Amino acid sequence: MKRNDLLAIMAILAFTPAVVAQDFSSDRVYLEADVLIDNQDEGIMIAEGNVVARYADRQLTADRVIYNLQEQKVHAIGNVRIADPDGTVRVAEELEVDGSLSDGVAANFAAQLPQNAVVVARTAARDDSGSNSLEYAIYTACPICEEEGSQPTWSLRARRAVQNADTQMITYEGAVFELKGVPVLYLPYFAHPDPSTERRSGFLTPTPELSSKLGFVYEQPYYWAISPSNDLTVTPRLHTNVNSTLGAEYRQRFYSGSLNLSGSMAYDYEFDSNGDRQFYNTNGRIVANPSTFTGTLIPSEEEFRGHIFAEGDFEISDIWSWGFSIEEVSDDLYLRRYDISDWNTPRGLVDSNPQRLLNQLYFVGQNENFYADAISFHTQGLRDGDDDALFARVTPSVYANQLMDFGDNGLVSLETGLAILDRSGGNDTRRLTASADWQNSYVSPGGLVLEPLLRVRGDYFDYSVAQTNVTPAFEDSEARGYGLAAATVRWPLARYSEGSRILIEPIMTIAYSESSLENILVPNEDSTKFELDHAVLFEADPFTQQDLVETGGRIAAGVRTAVSMDNGFTLRGTLGRRWRDEADPLFTYASNLAGTESDYLVGGALEYNDTFSFAANFRLNDDFDIQRVETRATVDWWRIEGNVTYFNVSDDISMEALPLQRQGISLGATVELTEDVELLYRINRNLEANLNQIQAVALRWSDECSFFQIGYQQREINDRGVGNSESITFGFGFNTLGQVTSGNFD
Repeated sequence: MKRNDLLAIMAILAFTPAVVAQDFSSDRVYLEADVLIDNQDEGIMIAEGNVVARYADRQLTADRVIYNLQEQKVHAIGNVRIADPDGTVRVAEELEVDGSLSDGVAANFAAQLPQNAVVVARTAARDDSGSNSLEYAIYTACPICEEEGSQPTWSLRARRAVQNADTQMITYEGAVFELKGVPVLYLPYFAHPDPSTERRSGFLTPTPELSSKLGFVYEQPYYWAISPSNDLTVTPRLHTNVNSTLGAEYRQRFYSGSLNLSGSMAYDYEFDSNGDRQFYNTNGRIVANPSTFTGTLIPSEEEFRGHIFAEGDFEISDIWSWGFSIEEVSDDLYLRRYDISDWNTPRGLVDSNPQRLLNQLYFVGQNENFYADAISFHTQGLRDGDDDALFARVTPSVYANQLMDFGDNGLVSLETGLAILDRSGGNDTRRLTASADWQNSYVSPGGLVLEPLLRVRGDYFDYSVAQTNVTPAFEDSEARGYGLAAATVRWPLARYSEGSRILIEPIMTIAYSESSLENILVPNEDSTKFELDHAVLFEADPFTQQDLVETGGRIAAGVRTAVSMDNGFTLRGTLGRRWRDEADPLFTYASNLAGTESDYLVGGALEYNDTFSFAANFRLNDDFDIQRVETRATVDWWRIEGNVTYFNVSDDISMEALPLQRQGISLGATVELTEDVELLYRINRNLEANLNQIQAVALRWSDECSFFQIGYQQREINDRGVGNSESITFGFGFNTLGQVTSGNFD
């Protein structure tokens, strides 16, 4: 609305509730007020009573607003409030800003920032760059209570504070950090990122720790935001007992995927759990106790050591993608010596044993009815005695599956696979396989379910066996045909009553298959650790791998039950066993397929809403002796939240499946002592060896804007003199400022 139009309206609406629009250059300020007064002599407009002024997405409210139309200045008085588009709210007793309601000065200023941060100041000034300068300011991200004498958990007081719009940093001069109003730290200069910024370059909060192995540990990361799509974190790590390390992590996002690289390096000798230099004997093996060794000791040399982890995943199309992972260390115990914690994080398409590292390159294709992958990988062993030359280089492994749904006529699955395994110091294998399945499901009027399965498969093996002290090297090839006919019969019997539902399902699988070759005549690469368990008990062909097959006739029979109640209780159970008409000498007792009868498999679970759960699986022999037990319980009740897992494996199984921990327990718990204080506990204990793989306890205090934590960690794993350690961990954090923490209590 132009000025002349406004004068005409003012003649009619003077001293009455009014809404007008005032044109400032090409933009408009929309004004609402109880009373509007136009002072033409002084070139000002006065709005009084419930004033609301809007400019673009910014809004100002006040008791009284004076517009200087010539200078395009807005002077607001009384209960002044400006709301910005990003959610920031600024209040003051009095302020003067430009026509865009943006830049100016304010008295008794306060602002509500993102992440519930609050800043108050005696005076504030905002320039045309968007930067704010505050005098005698207080900053906190804690709730502000109106009760007299109440103080926020933490606050920063400063003689002067500047919120820089260009650097997106808040800097303080003459700052005092307070806890509950008590000064605890004076900082001549301090800076932290603006809460509204997503990422900024600068020093991150440090990580301290006190370790019996490394001494006092201090990490000081520096974060470099290179661009919106990539960044780099460089982390010097100082130790008082051993030489320092330098770590780095690089991350980048692409249009089609992401890349992550991390690693560390050190120039040091090999050291034990006390931080002392390690020695070798003349056979090149580490001497765990040099003080009691009587032979020749060879000290480890100072040299560059390190590790690198990398992974990437990229889309080629809506169906196809490719990726890679790299896991390399300079020596077996490097990760354990320096307590590098992310070495067991899964990377890439396939995962490995926790004591093995994998380098892999893969391609994956998938849609609704099709899946295919191709992968090449190599393993690096970290255990004492591991010989990488005996680990297969997979170059490559290829798998493809196509499903064809014919509706009432069944489902057809076509599979093909290729595996090439080479070893520089052992046997080599090349395998090509193709198979076709047909399966269907029929339901009788009485509820009996019949699920037939037909399978044909062909395999071709080409392999070479390395020379040993007993046998010479040789090469051979074999072709194998395999056929399977099977049917699973289930009869779900359900009963519904008031407040409960009961399901009892007898189940039986009958199968017969033939193979043109016995298992002992083909190399076994992928089925050496197979065990018939609850997951595959009723499968006609329990092997998800390719090398071993089950032949002859067999029957798997059992029963599954479920009871569900309206009060939240659920009970489930499984009981079953497998019988075979012929024994295969290649199946060991550990596989649960030795002889003609498997052990009994018994499982059960009890749940009560989200409060409690307990599950247990048992393997029992003919005398009903427990051969394997696995149990897990969880609880989330009152002030207690936790879980416990226990397992026990008999000597008969473990002797055939070495190396295998026979008995262990793991527990994690959080106990809420008060509304703000928690006790955290975690333990993984090898009961057979009577040692703690890890034990940690911590006390944590937290509220809406901060936390404080102190804890103790213990490790008793000893690998060639490395592993035993104790450490004191502690941490604290403040919302929007950052955190200092060490230790993992998940």
